[in-house]
Amino acid sequence: MKKKKKMSSKSAPNIKKLQEEVDHVVKTVYHGNGKPSVLTQLSSLDERMKNLDDNFNNKINSLEKEMELKFTHIAEVVTEKFNNISAQITREFDTKKSEHTSVWNFKTAITTTALASVTSVFVILLSELMKRIH
Repeated sequence: MKKKKKMSSKSAPNIKKLQEEVDHVVKTVYHGNGKPSVLTQLSSLDERMKNLDDNFNNKINSLEKEMELKFTHIAEVVTEKFNNISAQITREFDTKKSEHTSVWNFKTAITTTALASVTSVFVILLSELMKRIH
C-alpha cells in the first residue's frame, strides 16, 4: 500500500488562493463584477449579431426584389422599343412595297395599253387588207 502524502503547510495557502481565484472567475463569469456577467454580455452580443444578420438578410432580400423589378421594367422597355422599331420597319417595307407595286401597276397598264393599241392597229390593217383582197 502506498502511503498518502500529507499536504504540506505550504500547499494550503496556495490551494486557498487558487480557490479564491476560481471563486472570483465564477463570480465574474456568472454574476458579473460591477458589469453584467460575461454570460449576459455574450448573450447580448449574440442577440445583436443575430439582429445584424436579420437586418442584413432583409436588406439583401429588399435589394434583390428591387433589382428584379428594375430588370423586369428594363425588359419591358426594351421589348416595347423593339416592337416599335419592328412596326416602323414593317410600315417602311409596306410603303416601299406599295410604291413598287404602283410602279409595276403603271408599267403593266402602259404595256397593256400599248399592246392593245398595236393589236387594234394590226387588226384594222389586216381588216383593210382583207377587204382589198376580196
